[in-house]
Amino acid sequence: MVDLNIINGKVFVEKELIETGLSIDNGKIVAIGKTNTLPSADKTINAENRLILPGGIDVHTHILDLEFSYREDFYTGTQAASSGGITTILEMPMGIEGKSVLESFDIQLEVMKKKSIVDFGIIGSAGYNNIDSIKELGSKGASAFKTFMLDAPEEMYELKDLAAKNDSSLMKIFSKIAEIGSVSCIHAENDSIITNEINRLKSLGKYDFQAHTDSRPAIAEDEASLRAMVLANSMGVKLHLVHMSSKNALAFIRLAKQNGWDVSCEITPHHLFLTSVDAAKIGSWAKTDPPIRSKDHLEAAWRALNDGTIDMIASDHSPYTFKEKDVSTKDKGIFGVGSGTPGLETMIPLLLDAVNRRKLSLVRFVEVTSLNPAKRFGLNPRKGIISMNSDADLIIVDMNREYSVKNENMFSKQKITIFDGWKLKGKIERTIIRGKTIFENGEFRAKEGTGAFITPQHSS
Repeated sequence: MVDLNIINGKVFVEKELIETGLSIDNGKIVAIGKTNTLPSADKTINAENRLILPGGIDVHTHILDLEFSYREDFYTGTQAASSGGITTILEMPMGIEGKSVLESFDIQLEVMKKKSIVDFGIIGSAGYNNIDSIKELGSKGASAFKTFMLDAPEEMYELKDLAAKNDSSLMKIFSKIAEIGSVSCIHAENDSIITNEINRLKSLGKYDFQAHTDSRPAIAEDEASLRAMVLANSMGVKLHLVHMSSKNALAFIRLAKQNGWDVSCEITPHHLFLTSVDAAKIGSWAKTDPPIRSKDHLEAAWRALNDGTIDMIASDHSPYTFKEKDVSTKDKGIFGVGSGTPGLETMIPLLLDAVNRRKLSLVRFVEVTSLNPAKRFGLNPRKGIISMNSDADLIIVDMNREYSVKNENMFSKQKITIFDGWKLKGKIERTIIRGKTIFENGEFRAKEGTGAFITPQHSS
């Protein structure tokens, strides 16, 4: 007798859909086969006319509970994740004033254990002032390490522990991360180019949405990403470039991979589905770093996604309150508004719709939302795949169901999405984590704290 059987659906196994059933016991997949071959179960789910796919893994979230819980907390944020078919998140680090990176990691872990309803990992801080903490953060189970290629101002305490400051420090950071076989996640933008552009635009009296876009030109991303790859390759570290948006940067990544460099990258849905024209119409909620770019960058991104240059999709979920996004109340206009937008619950639905529209194959969908993230961040074969003895992290999808995305239906604490009004095809009906239904047809079936802390298996 097992805990659960799922029957009559089409299951994604070994790069194809097959009509088969699954048996799940103690959170693991223990049998894959026809209904009449499965063991008896305490509960059975009939998934007729539905697809059964691996749960999504979002490797880049800023739920930012703790000091920013008024924006989102780990309960509401992981509710949003589960409703969007995401079964595992990797939460980015955040500096806590007066706390070391080790103390901040422990505090973050304690709160996530109490509140998260999806499985989770935590990415560690890797800045110039805490290089000596990298090894201990790794021993605590950090999924990877995050670094900004900038020198954060003193008042930005939430970023100071993530700042590389200069290339010499960045090389030392890479070296320490390489020693423990982990992954270095880099926000690649040239700080001096951006600072100069912001000052230039301000001097011209430009504070509108377009000014933000103009202040972070593609060259800032191109130069920084290429520099990061050269330095990372020289230090032998696994490099992961986050939220890429520039066509030239993607071309550089493609070339680096062809040369055998150990680099991966991600792109967000907002950089994949929206252009700078769309973003300008949306306004401050579409303010992100890097900015949403012109159509030629978007088209290059889709080519890179489909040819394997882009390894995965990540939401970069980063909510703010409506007051914080209100440009009219800011003396600095768009420059006084935080960069980031919610995305946990729309990422996979947008991509399912893209599969229906034949912009993305189902195989590629699974690779970029589940398999590749699990492999890169040391979670596979436990996560990211439907296979014997893997965690039963699944989504059950009606690919024929059409619906509209609406702000009022969002589960994030901030009832807002920049995809409000979009009509999508392919509806997530149920999200299952380690054999337990967490979300079903608009209702949550899990209490706070049911998510598990997942640590990576990196080879040093």
